[in-house]
Amino acid sequence: LKRLHGIGHRVLLFSQMTSTLDILQDFMELRSYSYERLDGSVRAEERFAAIKSFSTKTEKGLDSEADGSNAFVFMISTRAGGVGLNLVAADTVIFYEQDWNPQVDKQALQRAHRIGQISHVLSINLVTEHTVEEVILRRAERKLQLSHNVVGDNMEEKEEDRGDLRSLVFGLQRFDPEEIHNNEESDNLKMVEISSLAEKVVAIRQNVEPDKEARRFEMNTSETLQGNSSSSASLNAELDEASYLSWVEKLKEASRSSKDDKIVEVGNRKNVSEERHLRVEAARKKAEEKKLATWEAHGYRSLSVEEPIFPDDVEFRSDAGSVHFVYGDCTHPSTVSQEPSIIFSCVDDSGIWGRGGMFDALSKLSCNVPDAYHRASEFKDLHLGDLHLIDIDENDDDQQNTEESKPLWVALAVTQSYNARRKVPRSSISIPDLERCLAKASFSASQKSASLHMPRIGYRDGSDRSQWYTVERLLRKYSSIFAVKIFVYYYRRSP
Repeated sequence: LKRLHGIGHRVLLFSQMTSTLDILQDFMELRSYSYERLDGSVRAEERFAAIKSFSTKTEKGLDSEADGSNAFVFMISTRAGGVGLNLVAADTVIFYEQDWNPQVDKQALQRAHRIGQISHVLSINLVTEHTVEEVILRRAERKLQLSHNVVGDNMEEKEEDRGDLRSLVFGLQRFDPEEIHNNEESDNLKMVEISSLAEKVVAIRQNVEPDKEARRFEMNTSETLQGNSSSSASLNAELDEASYLSWVEKLKEASRSSKDDKIVEVGNRKNVSEERHLRVEAARKKAEEKKLATWEAHGYRSLSVEEPIFPDDVEFRSDAGSVHFVYGDCTHPSTVSQEPSIIFSCVDDSGIWGRGGMFDALSKLSCNVPDAYHRASEFKDLHLGDLHLIDIDENDDDQQNTEESKPLWVALAVTQSYNARRKVPRSSISIPDLERCLAKASFSASQKSASLHMPRIGYRDGSDRSQWYTVERLLRKYSSIFAVKIFVYYYRRSP
């Protein structure tokens, strides 16, 4: 992916299981690659927006450098997005997992390799050698041969002559656990070899073979990376359980040895770090006491929610709670729920109440909301990750009559920083701080037997769309942990 991203190619990444997509999504976040995601749980509106977002760069040309405003990778569940899509903006297709039915993977490949594609399409199948993945690949080859024999030669030849199909088999045995503690030069050598392998694979697309058999390409690292002869010498031709368990034990032993070395190094710093920690803790406690004394003198009471207490039976509550997607205005939760409600909204730490959108809606709901925000800023009580829970008084004249019949709170989540010196003063939403706020809001909703109501974060505001996939996972996580209902609102704008 690093090599493809640097050149400016765009990738379709297919996987069979959504749990694998979750892991790949975490990897994309780690490497800061922009992405879109499509699986069976993605709603129609999000699906269309994801396809449109990924396809916008087609007119600009695929040979240009990667554009940060467009998605580099489109992660797709093979069964959910393997048919009926036109994604010619991508010129590289990677199958992280193979299907038992080879026709399913061939259909998925046709999402990019179709009319309108102006580049050679490179297809890469990632298969771990000596595992069930290799069994699936070989079984698929036999099924394709059977289909070829039954249907006939002409159709198969025409289909294969249109494209450039190659698969890469990268063996697990390449990484020998006994070599984990080798010196840095050996590690750097391996990375150079792997980088050379990646460059060779990417360069294949430029050399189109006229013969259809030559277009089918299989690369095995034991043959390609000749620099290290010990990479696969200890493995038998056939996979057996004893050798696999031996490999696992070697890996555990190597990891344990590495951990012991780190413990010795950390022990030498322990005394110094403890003294520094005590000084920092004493200074923090003194500043906290001074702050509380100032608050008490001015009659200020913080509305910030404490850190949540997680239930002990989290693993048994996986089916509890739910996330619902509705149309409407989240500041009027009585339209979808007749229980106590908490309205969740994101703010920054500037202390300046904004205009339009949620700001106007919350001000109209109750003047207590902006007043509480300004007062928290005045006493320096706005910090990233804080959640301020404001009780909407039933006797408040500004409150809508439809909301008077049940308890209502507004939760202001401080998830954005503000710096007037920046070109864009207000930062984007911080996901770690948003997660802290969602945990506190869900815990508060659980304690008050209330439901949580919030706008769809980033909807129609031009923000990074891939951020929403992470937010949605967090919503499902904390709705399940604290067994609360969360309602996400799509706001219908007037035409």
